[in-house]
Amino acid sequence: MNVTNFSISHRIAVFVLMFGIGLLGVFSYLTLPRESTPDIKVPLVTVIVPWPEAAPGDVENNITIPLERELKNLKGLTDLTSTSAEGASITTCEFDPNIPVEEALQKVREKFDAAKIEFPTDVEEESIEELSFSEFPIMIVTLYGAEVPVLQRVAEELEDRMEQIPGVLDVGITGGLEPQIEIEIDPEKLEGYKLPVNQLIETLRGENTDISAGGVDTGTVKPSVRIPGEFKSPEDVESLIVHNVDGKPVYLRDVARARYTYKDSISYARRDGQPAVQLTIEKRAGADIIPITEMVKYGMREAKGEFPSGVDYAILTDESDNIRNMISDLENNILSGLVLVLLVIFFALGFRNALFVALAIPFSMAMSFSILQLMGLTLNMVVLFSLILAQGMLVDNAIVIIENIFRHIGLGKTPVQAAKEATQEVAWPVIASTATTVGAFFPMVFWPGIMGEFMSYLPITVIVTLLCSLFVALVINPTLAASFMRFRKPTDKPINRKVENVGKQIIFGYERLLRLALRFPKSSIGGAFAVLVLTVVVYGLLGHGVELFPEGEPKLAFVNIKAPEGTSLAKTDLLAREVEARLPDNPDIKGVETTVGGVGAGNPMEGGADATHIARVTMSFKDQADRVGSPSAYLDDLRPLIVGLPGAEFEIKEQAMGPPTGPPINVEVSVLDESKLPEAMQKVRRIVEGVPGIIDLRDDLTLGKPELRINVDRQKAALMGLNTQWIGNFVKMLINGQRIGGYDDGTEDRDILVRLPASRRNDPTVLDEIRISDAFGNAIPLSTICTWDYVGGTGTIKRKDGRRVLTVSAGVMEGYQAQLLLAEIATRIEAEKAAMPAGFEARFTGESEDQEEASAFLSKAFVIALLVILFILVLQFNSTMQAMIILSSVVLSTMGVMISLILLSQPFGIIMTGVGIISLAGVVVNNAIVMIDYINQLRSIHGMALYDAIVEAGKTRLRPVMLTAITTTLGLLPMALQFSFDFRNFTFVLGGESSSWWAPLATAVIFGLMISTVLTLVLVPAAYLITANMSDRFMTISRKLFGSPDELAEEQKQQQGGEAAKEKIPEKQPAPELEPEAVPAFD
Repeated sequence: MNVTNFSISHRIAVFVLMFGIGLLGVFSYLTLPRESTPDIKVPLVTVIVPWPEAAPGDVENNITIPLERELKNLKGLTDLTSTSAEGASITTCEFDPNIPVEEALQKVREKFDAAKIEFPTDVEEESIEELSFSEFPIMIVTLYGAEVPVLQRVAEELEDRMEQIPGVLDVGITGGLEPQIEIEIDPEKLEGYKLPVNQLIETLRGENTDISAGGVDTGTVKPSVRIPGEFKSPEDVESLIVHNVDGKPVYLRDVARARYTYKDSISYARRDGQPAVQLTIEKRAGADIIPITEMVKYGMREAKGEFPSGVDYAILTDESDNIRNMISDLENNILSGLVLVLLVIFFALGFRNALFVALAIPFSMAMSFSILQLMGLTLNMVVLFSLILAQGMLVDNAIVIIENIFRHIGLGKTPVQAAKEATQEVAWPVIASTATTVGAFFPMVFWPGIMGEFMSYLPITVIVTLLCSLFVALVINPTLAASFMRFRKPTDKPINRKVENVGKQIIFGYERLLRLALRFPKSSIGGAFAVLVLTVVVYGLLGHGVELFPEGEPKLAFVNIKAPEGTSLAKTDLLAREVEARLPDNPDIKGVETTVGGVGAGNPMEGGADATHIARVTMSFKDQADRVGSPSAYLDDLRPLIVGLPGAEFEIKEQAMGPPTGPPINVEVSVLDESKLPEAMQKVRRIVEGVPGIIDLRDDLTLGKPELRINVDRQKAALMGLNTQWIGNFVKMLINGQRIGGYDDGTEDRDILVRLPASRRNDPTVLDEIRISDAFGNAIPLSTICTWDYVGGTGTIKRKDGRRVLTVSAGVMEGYQAQLLLAEIATRIEAEKAAMPAGFEARFTGESEDQEEASAFLSKAFVIALLVILFILVLQFNSTMQAMIILSSVVLSTMGVMISLILLSQPFGIIMTGVGIISLAGVVVNNAIVMIDYINQLRSIHGMALYDAIVEAGKTRLRPVMLTAITTTLGLLPMALQFSFDFRNFTFVLGGESSSWWAPLATAVIFGLMISTVLTLVLVPAAYLITANMSDRFMTISRKLFGSPDELAEEQKQQQGGEAAKEKIPEKQPAPELEPEAVPAFD
């Protein structure tokens, strides 16, 4: 090729280029940001509108529904979900993946502005943001060993330090107690002095202020003028005159008490039963986790010397450790596979030639790292596995080219001549084989949704790496061969004689097998397809079902506790303590940490801003190498001890490695009459509960807190110049308190809050005693314009696409298949549909929906990949029949995938096995391309008869075909076996979180490739013979009808020669002597 000839002629420039590629590649690898999983970016926009203390029903009617009316007509909107909880409305808009996130954000902001004119005036500032999966805690640090106020103070000091670290987005505190000054008013004393509460608050607010009044010019200086008035202490507040009676001052201490206290707890935290405070650290999108966590750890070590006596810390989760373990695991797999590949190449091609081939791996990867960094990708588990998947394929092109150059040198050509001619001979087949592999992976680049954002890193990385390997094979390998390759005849060493004899026996045995297949080509092909059909039947009988992602052993596990809404923090804490007490002792558990309330940082989707009814018990397991048992088995033993406890719903969950997915069983229920929705949901729940194999059954029906309703007499209020909104805000102030400003305690700015004492604000009769000022300045009892009573409250309300929905969720017991349980549930629901309320609809979502979407896309991607490969093959061979021969090997290779699933008792992984099959589509055709291309060359260029050309091509291409299959297999073998060598510690490693997760994909490729190699070496030649004979017969008929006598005679002569050769199947005899160029020289 011109590019090869140019490179060989300018070899010095190529050597300089190699140095630059290596240097840049090492730099890129060291500086690529590390992440455990890809930074998923999808057009998912959340709108959060806080409305403090508002009931869910009011939130739905006044905020959620008006907002949905505007948003539902947005172009490109695929899903609209909302949650109306106590104190907040949260709406999530999911857009078509083709819409940029910035455009989606702008569209939502425009619609929000149109809707907010209908919102109540006292809603707080909204939050409209892209939902980024990278903005989750990268580290959770737990402080323990002292009382909570001490831990809170330490946590606040650490918060200030950590937020100064570059790359840290936010530091949150859970379980602490925040100091404040609380002014507790006495209703009876206020009544005695006829002092309205609202007047008292305005007085306090007016005094607790710090005013800047500009500056004065004295002629020499211009000092600023400031009027300080902020309170400094409770004593300062209590000495304030707030009223006068008959000219006598009334001090605040006469009607209220000011004291240091703490804000109401919204969360508790514990570590191994001790009170604790947690720090959650989030990073900015795109920032490198490892240096951030290193600086956090360094800061913690430095700060520990300043901790009060007894205070210590522990790191609950550290994503950098997970990343280091993952990268180490995958790097060990890469290096272990590389060593195996090099050993095979060494024995097959000799030491010097093995080096030429081996150089393809580091240079291809170095180029890939540089390109991936330019593309803005991070180094994560998907990228690293993609490199493992591509590793074995990296040497395929190099093997074909180096082996062919070596063969040409053996024919007596100079290294330069051999490099140019040999590369020219196989260049187009090499390009075509790379193009087919790229074509197979290319459709997966367009995988939509969250799953696509996660998995699209795989095709991108593989495509980049393969294109880099093609550049290395066509530019660097021929240049090195022309410069340094030398042909040496085999020396009479024992190892060379053994290798030579083994090579002769393999080729001789293969020739006998090939001639036998060519003698009965139709039977050979028919038998192969019969075995495929038999494999499909056996798999249908013995298959182990379907899964979305493989399940590995978790490092973290959770017991999620959800009590009825309105459950107090103390009651929820008792439930969490009950769970802690029931946890069996296990040496594999590093620690147990509990958070009560505020789980999810007060996410309204969990039931309101202060989710006091939510708790989570987290179990942290030791690293896999240090465990003596299985975390999954431990959780199976724990489940019957926890699930079914009274007072709450309990769910046991494992930390997942892949992208976020829903529960295996997730049924969304909706009806026309929303009042009958709970009834319909309960019927569906009973149906799901009755199906064997169901665990962790739960639903999201919330009855809500009991509601104390204050009824305003509008006419009386209007006569006094008051309205419902003003009265409502006043009552809210009495119960929740009114902030009148702050004070500086030397470390933070703290709140000063006016409220009733706890004993009075929880007693509704106090409303009968409180006085307020009307519009005319008169103090009137609140009871003259209001009455109160108790009613049932509304729980959190969830809506989807404009309709209320309730969801029934469950897990699947070990030994059961989710898709079979879903089918049974669907059948039972259909049988009960007539008894359901009007408009009943049950929609299966969660993991099953993700599974269906992934399956549909991968099926489409597989078909597109086959069409792309077919087009490339037709373009290469200018023959539809030859292209179809090669594609048949793709179909038959699926036999190997099914055999692997049967033998290893693995379920069919929609993602892993599906991606493996698509990967095979591009890989298995490569050897067939080289084989058929060489047959065509022997026939067209060298004039060899059909049968002889097939046999000769098989014998000549046996070694590169076997080598490419073996190297690809060995590159993936450590991952499939979950067994590698740790090159840092020089120990063998069995298992690993990343290895166990990716093993099914590696297994699918290995077994499929093993089958396809046999097909390439035996069945592809047999199919070629059949189609070529058919073509020859057709041409003969055409020539009889339209051709000349000389052409007809020549055609008959060629056919007779082919038939004679076809009968020559060698008997068992000593293997024939190989040509010198076919034997590797060891040096």
